[in-house]
Amino acid sequence: MSGFGLVVNESNEILLIQRAELEHRGLWSLPGGKKDKGESLQETAIRETCEETGIKITAHRRYHKSERHGFEIWRGKPIGGRLQPQKKECLDAKWFQKDMLPHDECLAIGPDKRGIGNWAAENTGSRRVHYRRRKMVRAGFGLVVNDRQEVLLVQRNKGRRTGKWTLPGGNAKRGKNRLSAAVYWTRQATGIEFTPVRLYYENRHQAEIWLGKPPARFPCHFDGHWFPLDALPDDDSLAFAVDVRTIEKWAAENTGSGRIGYPP
Repeated sequence: MSGFGLVVNESNEILLIQRAELEHRGLWSLPGGKKDKGESLQETAIRETCEETGIKITAHRRYHKSERHGFEIWRGKPIGGRLQPQKKECLDAKWFQKDMLPHDECLAIGPDKRGIGNWAAENTGSRRVHYRRRKMVRAGFGLVVNDRQEVLLVQRNKGRRTGKWTLPGGNAKRGKNRLSAAVYWTRQATGIEFTPVRLYYENRHQAEIWLGKPPARFPCHFDGHWFPLDALPDDDSLAFAVDVRTIEKWAAENTGSGRIGYPP
């Protein structure tokens, strides 16, 4: 049996550790582990959280229980200590804001996906986006910027993210690279054949974002919208984590952005 702590501070940030053991190395997790003889799983969550992160907590209610898989997640809050990851078991420990939560592929085990997923669902504005590996491997996107420093975005018209804005892009076809995918899918989505200038950003899901310029003359058929620096969409208006990170990065690098958000 194992106990885990879902610890949330006064800033509504959640505490996670980055695991060091070989099997899950580099993946994020709720602090926790197997219970010691004679202790309850509530006590396990409290002890393991302090041992792994240096943060003392109170666990005031059971957040989730799985008898089938033998674990409990206890909701808690910090009451003392300082953030200091245990070097033997953790590469890092940090507080995550709700719009920068790791997605499933960056989480170590089932309790992490269950606990963080439930917490994200309860908190409006969570940017926890689940990329399914088979859908997101080797994708290319275009960050197309015109002479007025406006960014080109397209609005999704189907699926559960209908109405949200996204960078034009998609998966690379067999034998093609991600730059080709960025150019191809931008043309398909907007009608614009943009000129890539440089690789702007590459995320951990093998997606590349290419910064580029639009042509001097637009095609007759054009789908998309140009967003000026002082009117960039906020996190809740963007479809995917890759959109959030790219727009955050662009806004942080350009004076005059009216976008309030977290740095990438």
